[in-house]
Amino acid sequence: MIAEFFNGEIQLLKVKDIAETLGLCNKTVLNYIRAGRLKAQRIGKSYYITKDRFKEFVEGTDTKTK
Repeated sequence: MIAEFFNGEIQLLKVKDIAETLGLCNKTVLNYIRAGRLKAQRIGKSYYITKDRFKEFVEGTDTKTK
């Protein structure tokens, strides 16, 4: 995964980007992350979401829907 990141194959999105794209508040996206519905990585005080994880979330194919 680290190699893909440095090759530019993995693109990271911020909570703000996701919220704007979906027409939601930042707090709603954070709630999705905290509930495990949207997988994200916390770096410092911010959360980042890969484009692949965002696509899974939008398509409803995330693995935590059980």
